[in-house]
Amino acid sequence: MKLTGALSLTTAVAAWAATGLVATVLADGTASAVKVLTNNDFLSWTRDQNLALVEFYAPWCGYCQAMAPSYEMAAEALKKNSIPLAKVDCTVETSVCDDMGIEGFPTLKVVKDGSFAPYNGTRQEAGIVDYMRKHSKPALQKIKPVNFDNFIDSSHIVVAGFLDDDAKDLAALRAIAEESVDEYLFGYVSDKSVAKKFGVPYPGIAVFKDFDTRKDIFEFTRDADQIRRAVRSSSIPVLGELSAQTFGTYVRSGIPIGLLFYDSKGMRQKLHDEFLDLAIKYKQQLSLALVDARIYHKHAKSLDLQRKWPAFAIQEPTKNLKYLFPHFRVLTAEKIDKFVNDFVSGKMEPNFKSQPIPVKNDAGVFELVAKQFNNVVFDRSKDILIEFYAPWCIYCKRMAKAYTDLGDTFKENHNMVIAKMDGTANDIPSGDPGFQFPGFPTIVLVRAGDNAVIRYNGDRTLKSLIGFIKKHAVHSAIYEKPAAVENVDNVEKAAEAQQHVYIEAPKDALGYSPKETRHIEL
Repeated sequence: MKLTGALSLTTAVAAWAATGLVATVLADGTASAVKVLTNNDFLSWTRDQNLALVEFYAPWCGYCQAMAPSYEMAAEALKKNSIPLAKVDCTVETSVCDDMGIEGFPTLKVVKDGSFAPYNGTRQEAGIVDYMRKHSKPALQKIKPVNFDNFIDSSHIVVAGFLDDDAKDLAALRAIAEESVDEYLFGYVSDKSVAKKFGVPYPGIAVFKDFDTRKDIFEFTRDADQIRRAVRSSSIPVLGELSAQTFGTYVRSGIPIGLLFYDSKGMRQKLHDEFLDLAIKYKQQLSLALVDARIYHKHAKSLDLQRKWPAFAIQEPTKNLKYLFPHFRVLTAEKIDKFVNDFVSGKMEPNFKSQPIPVKNDAGVFELVAKQFNNVVFDRSKDILIEFYAPWCIYCKRMAKAYTDLGDTFKENHNMVIAKMDGTANDIPSGDPGFQFPGFPTIVLVRAGDNAVIRYNGDRTLKSLIGFIKKHAVHSAIYEKPAAVENVDNVEKAAEAQQHVYIEAPKDALGYSPKETRHIEL
């Protein structure tokens, strides 16, 4: 069925929003603290802001609706800091959203003097407020002793240096502060009595937080990597709860995650009691976390875990790697200790979901599977264009003829590989962000020489695909021109009615609605 009724309702809501009635008045009749921006005032307003936050949303987006109360409360709380929050309805203010390159909802951007940067905080009120207040201050502040107690209570996680005004010492701490301003509040105090009061060596570093140990203490070093590891490991709760709200914090820490899945309150408590010592033991190498399988069973499925609880897996989100504890083995602290030790010692191979390597693979379009991904894709002597598709995706089926013709066009160019990969049957064994995509079909070019990953955003026609290869590939020559190329215009005409849309890929509650899903017909 077509989503005609839903779209009509969305259109009506958007029309009301354009009048300002929905956008500026809350359900209880009070005025909204969130500024509504339009095509007419977006640029002038953002240019005038020293610091602000803008949400790009769509009324039909469930994640936007879920975030709305928190965003409103954060706007109210940040009034006293003179940090305004604004929003743009991308179903109405289309030119602004197109100019800003908005690809999904909600998208939040931090505004500083007319410049825009991605927002990397959480979507809860406290997270938004904390994030924006951090950005209103210098990355590394010098704190007066009389203000130190207030300083360490001013944020969820506070990193404090206890050191003199030595340029090299400050440079080491400032480097970490500047790269971590999205996550932590940094400051330092040059008073030995304050260090003594909190039991910190001088010079030294302490991480103050409002959970588990409350304070972690480290000796000072000018080694930025050591400071970074200490701060990141300290910022993650010991055997905390992994959820949609906390997942980003775990990922940004850069530390692999050990996921303990449970499906009852009793099982959770048992796992917590049994694995707490193990979590402390491996704290700096692995963040052990508890995950409610009743809520996040899709995430377990994405890791290829069977629905048998408890279950355990190690995930490296930055590398897109996973290591599965065999489901048929009884899960005990002793066995997981050995499993984790093998992982941190580099003795373990990651698990990949993969189709078998095809016995015959000499057609114009190469059938790529996970088992051969790295060897084929990162061969620097060749360009490779890859379509990630799903067998059930109607838009993948519609472009199949054009993509097959593309493979035939470049078949005689052995340095230009046209490939496709079933994204539902194969993992992508690469952490390159270029291979993270919102849905199907997604097409990328991995260029010869430097292995740069370039996303294709053009029309799904033979002519457009050839033009993309000609523009970006190193080896773009067509050595034999098949009959299909002579009919490029016909292929285009046959695809004129085709919209540039995506079928959204299954997710594990990441909370992001691709822009194009509003066009889907079921």
